[in-house]
Amino acid sequence: MNIALQERERLEALASFNMLDSPREGDFDEIADLASRICGTPIAVVNLIAEHRQFFKAEVGLGVRETPLDSSFCAKAILEEEFLLVPDATKDPRFDCNPLVTGEPKLRFYAGALLRTAAGHAIGTVCVLDYQPRELTSLQQDALRVLARQVMRQLELRKALRDLDDAQRQQAVLNAEIAHRMKNTLAMVQAIATQTLKGVTERDAVEAFSRRIAAMGAAHDQLLQQDWTAASLIGVVRPMLDLHGDGGRISTSGPDIDLGPKATVSISLLLHELATNATKYGALSAPAGEIDLSWTIDQRGAEPTLRMTWQESGGPNVSEPSRRGFGSRLIQMGLLGKGGVEKQWRPSGLIAQFQATMSDVQSL
Repeated sequence: MNIALQERERLEALASFNMLDSPREGDFDEIADLASRICGTPIAVVNLIAEHRQFFKAEVGLGVRETPLDSSFCAKAILEEEFLLVPDATKDPRFDCNPLVTGEPKLRFYAGALLRTAAGHAIGTVCVLDYQPRELTSLQQDALRVLARQVMRQLELRKALRDLDDAQRQQAVLNAEIAHRMKNTLAMVQAIATQTLKGVTERDAVEAFSRRIAAMGAAHDQLLQQDWTAASLIGVVRPMLDLHGDGGRISTSGPDIDLGPKATVSISLLLHELATNATKYGALSAPAGEIDLSWTIDQRGAEPTLRMTWQESGGPNVSEPSRRGFGSRLIQMGLLGKGGVEKQWRPSGLIAQFQATMSDVQSL
């Protein structure tokens, strides 16, 4: 590959970590300190090689954060496969004329392990230096290599967290746009329906349609809070019941669970229809009427099952309706549009029981 192209790709890889000129961090300082103590050297550095300079993310014994590249030992190290060892720089033709060797601070020893990305780009080193010639044992050399890998893991972790933050911010913007468009669409549907049904004499049906649109909007709001992947059951239940102004006459109990998108919309519409019927004909049509909504997760079968019970009391005597409208059919479809519904019209009020497997309820 062309050398200039290789260097450009290497610099791009370095830039992707966003570490140049960043403040000191304890995680990297500890690695430099450990390298110094393991190798017994007065100087240790976590070094990033930029285009015209070397930046010290962490250093022991130097007291500076960067130096020019032309006198850098590490600039030579990144041309090595993995490890560069210079026992005595005055006897090495690559470094015997280096101003840091011939003049102050009269460096003699250098050892550096490469910081290499997953794509193979060398972006820096973990290195140790001394003013005296010396050797490193194989164990010390291996320790430098391990510390270099630890530095790369720290860099990659920080990059992954930044990428995740960026993705979450982008998702938030996208969700806001989806929410805006969804509300506009539902409002348009409602406006068209209002105009189309203007001459319909059965105003109850028109109002029911409008409220169903509102219920769908509330369900979509819940999904938006979880990036359209899931919604809290409690988060779905409470807004649906609040739409009907129950005045505290609807009590709820049960564990909070995550619902998949289909279950979120289905349960929202189901609860809307139940509350609407209760307001018109059932417990909420009487001053003393009450509703108990409860749910449990039944672990006894082949797989966990969500069981939900809607129980009315204190209302007028009820009986099974002779005519089934759209709302009744919605209720009969159950939690997921697949049935699993039992209803009893008792003198004390309606009892409706619904069930669906948790795998279906939480399915995406």
